[in-house]
This record gives sequence, structure tokens and C-alpha cells, in this order.
Amino acid sequence: MAASEHEVRIATGRRDDDGRVRISIFADRLLALSIEGHGERIPTVLLTLDQAKKLKDALSELIPLVEESETAENTMTVEAWQGRDRRLANT
Repeated sequence: MAASEHEVRIATGRRDDDGRVRISIFADRLLALSIEGHGERIPTVLLTLDQAKKLKDALSELIPLVEESETAENTMTVEAWQGRDRRLANT
């Protein structure tokens, strides 16, 4: 796969070394989606523009549900996660 100047990298999980998602433009017509975690990598998936839009719509539908769940969880007493959050690692 050719390297692209148009690329987005996202760190995944709660810990620094959980994994990464990389999305880039491939052959000016497709989006390449790569996922890596703990030294393993799945094959790159190529998405057409229509497929990428469906993925975007699915995320737009699911993210509010996760946010609702997170808000509800914050109002309940739950046992704290014992790992180290990435967002706290730099403090």
C-alpha cells in the first residue's frame, strides 16, 4: 500500500499500548482502514466511499448510546477500573 499524506491515526483502548487504528486514502478512491493491537495487525480493509459513509453513519448512531451509558454509569456507584488511563499517563 502506498504511503499517503492524508492519514489519521487513533490510539485505542485505555492504556498506551492497547492498539492503533489508521485510516488513510488509498488510490485516490478508497479509504484504507488498518487496526493494530499488541504487536498484531489485521489485514488492511479497503472501503469505498459508500461503505465509509455507512461506517460514519453507524458510528453516529452508536456513539450517543455509549455516551448515554457512560453518563448513567457515572451516576451509579461502580468499582473503579484498576488500569492506568492514557489520559492520566502524562500527568
